[in-house]
Amino acid sequence: MTQHAADVPPPDAVPWRALFLLGSASFASSAGLRFCDPLLPKLADAFQTTPGAAAIVVTAYGLAYGGFQLVTGPLGDRYGKVRMIALGATLCGLFTLACAFATSLEQIALFRFLAGLTGAAIIPNCLAFIGDTIPLAQRQAVLARYMIFMSSGAISGQAVGGLLADAFGWPAAFVMVGGFMIAAGLTLTIQLRSNPVLSRRTAVPSGGLAGSFRQILASVRSPLGRLVLATVTVEAVLYIGAFTFVGAHLHDKFDVSFTVIGIMTALSAVGAVAYSSFAPMLLARFSQASLLVLAGGAFSLSFVVIALSPWLWLVGVAIVLCGAAFALFHNALQIMATQINPDARGASIATFAFCFFAGQTLGVLCTSVMFDRFGPEPIFLIAAALTPVMALVFRARLQSLQKA
Repeated sequence: MTQHAADVPPPDAVPWRALFLLGSASFASSAGLRFCDPLLPKLADAFQTTPGAAAIVVTAYGLAYGGFQLVTGPLGDRYGKVRMIALGATLCGLFTLACAFATSLEQIALFRFLAGLTGAAIIPNCLAFIGDTIPLAQRQAVLARYMIFMSSGAISGQAVGGLLADAFGWPAAFVMVGGFMIAAGLTLTIQLRSNPVLSRRTAVPSGGLAGSFRQILASVRSPLGRLVLATVTVEAVLYIGAFTFVGAHLHDKFDVSFTVIGIMTALSAVGAVAYSSFAPMLLARFSQASLLVLAGGAFSLSFVVIALSPWLWLVGVAIVLCGAAFALFHNALQIMATQINPDARGASIATFAFCFFAGQTLGVLCTSVMFDRFGPEPIFLIAAALTPVMALVFRARLQSLQKA
């Protein structure tokens, strides 16, 4: 292995133009993950089935996207992260565009599965590229700003997808997202030939392609790796598991429309964007340990308010706070993930992303059983009790590793 690029900061320590191009691909990827959610009633009507059956187009993408990241990360280490991002965005866009011309729900599910396989190459390799390129002292602030692309992509995908489907029919949403992904992928392909930051290559893990995949095990074996991967799994179980049922809680308790529910749940992404905007100031004024405690407290307060508040407006404020707390805590985990295995960041970030998706699946499975038996309030109160414990345990273990 040669000296890693992260150890030799480039002349422009924060290459914003290159990061904006990568951010555009991540924006499209986040939109592609969520834009089908509001389309389910339209797809159900179009193919004469139920919204539950139409949800196969969501689960097909999610399963492929979450599982295949363990493949695309090591491939990025081996063949170039930006090259994988460009290829993944282009292919994901083509498969998404193909959905607009499908003649059955099964065809859409197949194309969405293929889109998930290829789209899995985008965000983990983007995060790994930032870890390779940005010096550690600036990395957390840059990653926090970078999260704006992902959060705004999720908001835009759900909002614009629904609007286009209402105005022009469900195929229009697939055309929009697919076209944007193709444009992002082709732009990166062109920029690979001329942009000195995007074209920079890092050291390739030894042992051929098999050696790149073995780096996944190396990431799991390190003490920091075990801590970060375990924590991001617990984070997903608690946060995603609980937040999944906020919409059902709003509908049952406040009897609001699904349009209002969509707007309310999207406020979590607004909170994430707000944190990302103020992150440089917070990181300059407070230590990471203090911010972890702040995140745990904000998690707890927000879930208590969501569970018990009799006022809808206060629940909205709590959802914003919950999104900001998630962005703050997850941003700290992302920084640690970029340090798990500096010689193969694609593999380590991919493992990180896989654990996050696995935690989501486990969390929703557990909370689904709880919701049917006990309702939503106990779910939120358990999350309120355990999220600060998670933050405190992570802080204590991290400080212990740093002193060792």
